Amino acid sequence: METTSMKTHRRTWMSLATGLLAASLSFGAFAQAKPPVKIAAINPLSGAGAFDGQLALEGMQAMAAIINANGGVLGGRMIELVTYDDKGNPEEGVSAAKRAMEQDKVDLIVGGWFSAVALGQKEVTRDKIIHIVTSAQHPKVTDEGHKYLFRLNATSTMMSDRYSKFVCDNIKPKSVAFITINDDYGRLEVENYTRLLGACKIEVKGNEFYNRNDADFTTALTKLRSLNADAIYVSAINTSQGATIYRQLRQSGHRGTIIASAGNMNPKLVELSGPALEGVYSISLFAPDSQRPMARKWMDQYAKMFKNEPSFIGSLGAQAVEVLAQAVDKAGDPRAYDKIAAALKGPKLNTLLGDATFDDKGQAQQSIYLIQVKNKKIVASGG
Repeated sequence: METTSMKTHRRTWMSLATGLLAASLSFGAFAQAKPPVKIAAINPLSGAGAFDGQLALEGMQAMAAIINANGGVLGGRMIELVTYDDKGNPEEGVSAAKRAMEQDKVDLIVGGWFSAVALGQKEVTRDKIIHIVTSAQHPKVTDEGHKYLFRLNATSTMMSDRYSKFVCDNIKPKSVAFITINDDYGRLEVENYTRLLGACKIEVKGNEFYNRNDADFTTALTKLRSLNADAIYVSAINTSQGATIYRQLRQSGHRGTIIASAGNMNPKLVELSGPALEGVYSISLFAPDSQRPMARKWMDQYAKMFKNEPSFIGSLGAQAVEVLAQAVDKAGDPRAYDKIAAALKGPKLNTLLGDATFDDKGQAQQSIYLIQVKNKKIVASGG
């Protein structure tokens, strides 16, 4: 017969066994949980480029949501975006990259919206971590890059070669003047287009520079108007400044052609610029009316998550996450940087922007589209 003492001991052992079983199951579930693949998302989230940086981040977040919903990478590891604000400032961008690598121990980096920021960051990431640059266009980013550095956007030289042919063959102004940002990128824009447009006998009448934080461009635009150029080329590197330049250009009395710089057209810019952008051409890697399956899937996901409309800037952020996911899966480890680099430089990658390949310097080679604003919408142009 079981005594009271025996019953007490039995209950104690049963309770202990139950606890050990629960702990074992809990530990097993914990052991089976796979750590995320951490990607640093370094964008200008404050300052003059804040809106554009937000678009880039949203593009990344929408693509990460698609990939995670499909099981993530490496057989169940989720993608985790760790966000940083570079404020559009090279020093802040360098600091963010260091913090991402040294403190937060990220696996991969996406950063370098502005060329000046990318040029500084690449020295910090040099041969240490896979670093994807999104929209920066200065050729030196990849020309003087490193074995783990890759850029998605076309360089300013690649863009100008394609765009200048369209300007010469289709727009055909007799003369042109420029307004560009006062930095290495802006000076290169003027140099490239002066040479290329001059080759087809378009007279270049002059250029006016503006600074990164300027908000009033009337003085510069009045000077350009006095040159009586048929067309004015506007090199706008962020949405808020660009919209102000386009509006003030029309307000200054310019009724001729406006040539919008490559890669900066987005729905918010069209909205803020109003009638000033109607009919204006630009050039981009992203066609908003694309019917590519992944492009449509990404745009649908983006619409579910955000109030902004999908844009070129957002599509580059999305493509960065997309190509990293593909390369990490092929490499088998998010820290196997030599294998990831080899995967990126290997056979073409199928992405939301189309097929993409990277050359030996890490520069992406992919389609560039002419786009135009029609009835307040950005569409691919047949020109």
